[in-house]
Amino acid sequence: MTVIRGEGRVPILYGNQPMAIAPYRDGYVARPDTVAPHPAVAIATGGAPGAASKTLARHIARYGYAVVVPPADRRHLAAAVEAFGRAWGQWSRGDRCAVIGIGSGSATAVSVAAAGGFPVILLSPDAIGTDVGAVPTLILGPASRDSDAGGRRIVYGGVGPGFWDDASPDFAPAAARDALRRIVEFLDRHLIAVAAA
Repeated sequence: MTVIRGEGRVPILYGNQPMAIAPYRDGYVARPDTVAPHPAVAIATGGAPGAASKTLARHIARYGYAVVVPPADRRHLAAAVEAFGRAWGQWSRGDRCAVIGIGSGSATAVSVAAAGGFPVILLSPDAIGTDVGAVPTLILGPASRDSDAGGRRIVYGGVGPGFWDDASPDFAPAAARDALRRIVEFLDRHLIAVAAA
């Protein structure tokens, strides 16, 4: 693997990985190509890991994060976060975690993040379901009906929910680049900068 100019800071490994709880269904992992614990991110999609969530995981991993996209349910998302720094301790940190919710996975992401006190990012969220509370939150996407959910909201005008997915008819390259930049800045601020402070 190599780092391609403009595509992050580190080389990565990626592929399917059995999850940390029975029945050990496969999730998707993208992480730096080193045996060292890295800040960790779990992505909730509301479905099985698909091409778009895997691509997002690889993009984020290239900035030094261990990223897991577990199977769809809350139980697997919570187990993935629990495995950071423990079962997956060779390549992830349990003390520096964040959760990302995409589309219909947003409510699950908020639930797990709020329970663990983790920063949360919501990308084109469907119904969030609840106020995000006290956890640091970044919401990116088109205008939504959950405008009072809390957190910092970046609204991309004139885009559809798939604006960040290069295989979607909604793909908007400039907004997608901006969203990835903001995601990495948010993770750096809440998972890296806190360690340096």
